[in-house]
Amino acid sequence: MRFLLFDRVTDFEPGKRIEGLKLISLADEALKGHFDKRALFPGTLVLESMLQLTAWTAIAKHEYRYSLVLSVVEDVVLPPDLCPGTQLKVVGELRGTNPKGSMATAYCEVDGERVASAGRILYAHIPVPDPDVLRERFRYYGGTP
Repeated sequence: MRFLLFDRVTDFEPGKRIEGLKLISLADEALKGHFDKRALFPGTLVLESMLQLTAWTAIAKHEYRYSLVLSVVEDVVLPPDLCPGTQLKVVGELRGTNPKGSMATAYCEVDGERVASAGRILYAHIPVPDPDVLRERFRYYGGTP
């Protein structure tokens, strides 16, 4: 089972801002066997998509020396009814960071309309033994170093 909840990085300013896409598909693991009449993508996974993508701004800012762990998320608005075929534009913005943690915000849009947001995201930083592992993972995901 795959738990990467963004499909592509489309724009990236290390340490500042990131944009990406999440294409909701009937092939998504979250939709398999859960809905008999109408497939709906869970709002909590939209939040996870925002959190995963946004974390890379802080990881890159610190030259891939830290992995991030979610500490707090506040002021969350989630969409009630995202169906297969929907393309989410996911945007994350780093508001502040230091070696111990980072603060960010994020939102999602569908066809230019904001459908989800996280007003405050706090991450704790955990040192990694080999920063090149995170750097290569981000490249694999479609980001740039």
